[in-house]
Parts: sequence; structure tokens; C-alpha cells
Amino acid sequence: MNASEALLSIRRTRILAILRGPVEGREIDLVEALVAGGITAAEVSTVTPGYAAIIGRLCAHFADRAAIGAGTVTSAAELKAAADAGASFIVSPGTDPAIIHETRKLGLASFPGALTPTEVMLAADSGANAVKIFPAASLGPAYIRALRGPFPSIPLVPTGGIHLDNLRAYLEAGAMAVGIGSELIGKIEFENFNAVALTQKARAYVAAARESNHG
Repeated sequence: MNASEALLSIRRTRILAILRGPVEGREIDLVEALVAGGITAAEVSTVTPGYAAIIGRLCAHFADRAAIGAGTVTSAAELKAAADAGASFIVSPGTDPAIIHETRKLGLASFPGALTPTEVMLAADSGANAVKIFPAASLGPAYIRALRGPFPSIPLVPTGGIHLDNLRAYLEAGAMAVGIGSELIGKIEFENFNAVALTQKARAYVAAARESNHG
């Protein structure tokens, strides 16, 4: 899946699942359960042991069924490893113009992290496809709505502290999509994996996103 297709997939589902933790060896099963539930975009955090190999296996297995990217990318080396593994998008916790430029040069979609209006402007001016607002829970949905005022054309992806009960508020505030980590795939999923249960959980998140009145 290329960068444009990945963006379309994320816009369509409006949920970006974050895999962070003891993923290796179970990544296919985890993402299969998510896809069965309607979530078709996942990022593998670079803090996850073996992240590049995990991305490679996911990209090979899911091909055009799911967008697979790398998260928590903070260096050129991590970016190269993710790109070589087949990632179609790159997510960072902060804004580094050099990483954004190289990501776009490699043909990948770039989602740098930002919090302040100045950082959002820098990310967009540096070529970001969308801007990850992190940590979103610190300021809540009202902050996303406020950012949409001066930045109506910049796609925002709030991440951090978003769960089933508040994701609609973020989407209705104007977010393009939301990033969801341990609230979706956390300790329970790692220690007592149940494909049916995770699929049902994913369906609940997708249904909540669809109920949002922001298109």
C-alpha cells in the first residue's frame, strides 16, 4: 500500500490503531482481529522490540487490506528501517522538519507530532500530510476545535488518552482521525489474546467513529 492509499484508508476508518508492547509473534493475529472489526490502519511503535521485522511481516501479509506504518519515529535510522520494511506512513511524537522532508522524499505519508499552534504550523509548512496532536488528553476535544479555527485545512490526528467514550467528541471537534493505543490493544490483549473479543472491541470503536457527525 502506498502513501496515498494509506491516507485514504485512515480517512475512511478514522481510527489509527497503535501497537506498542510485546507484539512480536502475535502481530498478524492482532491486526487480523482489528481488520475483521473494521479498523484498517495500524502503526507499530519503534519502542516495540523487533519493530522493523514486525512491520515487514504485516506489510507482506496484509498488502492492500490494511495500512501499516511506524510510530514514535525520532531518528533518521528509525525512519530508514521502517521504510525498508515497507511502511506506508511515519508517525512521530514531535516535529522534526528533517524527518518530515526525508519521509516525503521516500514517498511515505508523514504524521509528525505537535501540540502548540506554532508546532502545527511548522509541521504543515515542512510537508506533513497530517499532524498528530499529542498528548491530546491534556487539553481535550475543545482544543482540537480551537485549532481548527486557524488551521481549517490541516488534518489533525489527536492521540493519547482517547478511548471508546470520548473518541466521538474528538472527531466531532474536527479531527481527521484518532490514534488509539493501549485503550484498544493493551495488557489484556497481550496477556489473554482473544480474537473474537478484540474484533468486537474494534467494531465498537468503528461504530462510534461512524456516529460522529463530522465528515
